[in-house]
Amino acid sequence: MNMLVGRKIRTWVLAVAVIASGWGGALGEVRAGTTDDLMDTTKHPVSVTMAMQADSFFGFNPAIYGTYGLTDNIALAFGFTYWTQINGIGVHDNAPWLQTDVGLNFTFLDKRLSVTPMIGFVHGSLLSSRGGFFPNGGGSVNERTTAFEGAVPSLTMNYLDDRFEGEFYLGYYKAIRSEGGSGGGGAVGCSGLVDTNCLGASQAGGRGTWDFLHYWANVGMRVNSMWSLGAHYEHLLTTRDSSAPGAQQDYYRWIGPYVEMKLAGGMAFRFTAGKDLTDNQDFYKLKFTKTF
Repeated sequence: MNMLVGRKIRTWVLAVAVIASGWGGALGEVRAGTTDDLMDTTKHPVSVTMAMQADSFFGFNPAIYGTYGLTDNIALAFGFTYWTQINGIGVHDNAPWLQTDVGLNFTFLDKRLSVTPMIGFVHGSLLSSRGGFFPNGGGSVNERTTAFEGAVPSLTMNYLDDRFEGEFYLGYYKAIRSEGGSGGGGAVGCSGLVDTNCLGASQAGGRGTWDFLHYWANVGMRVNSMWSLGAHYEHLLTTRDSSAPGAQQDYYRWIGPYVEMKLAGGMAFRFTAGKDLTDNQDFYKLKFTKTF
């Protein structure tokens, strides 16, 4: 009797072990399948581009952007731009400015046309801290910086085939935080030294926030597989400036030709130069990209 019971117990233990082993293997396969599915570039093709770029207004502004395929014609899009040399009144001594974007990329016409709507955020002291001094515990001025200071809805469109190429970008930079105090019609009467409602010794403007509209378009013709030539137009303006009534302004309106050299291995160089229609001076842009 005891031997019979012992055999039954051993049989049940063996059966449970086999079942558990099967479940464990199945669970491992599910986990492996999930991991492999997400990382399988045949199902989810990944494209990442590193861009080293500079121009006569923003200075050096490297960027990384790319896509992660979801379906044959839809991909997750992402981008990061590090504006390192923002100049101008109220932007705090070239304080770095970080932009992060995420959205969707749609392709049409056998992938010759791509449309990418995105929503992004900017982090720094440009939109939310227009003007003013910001002492930090007795430290130096102009130290104020803010995460998620502004939102950036944008739209990018690209076209590329064997003969023609084109690009359009539209981005609206909207302040969503106010860290520089409220506007007061400028900084009339301030010393620019100790008054906290001044931009500096020039006494030009006051605290507040501002919003920007930035857009460009270019179109070109591909001479061959390496070279292309085209024309570029770009406009940056403020749509709202709370520091003073009527303070909105055009910062630049650039128009001029470009030349681009494409190389094997996903590399390209583009140089653009021309006239700034706002103040009748020259502008220039240089961009190097490497796509992985």
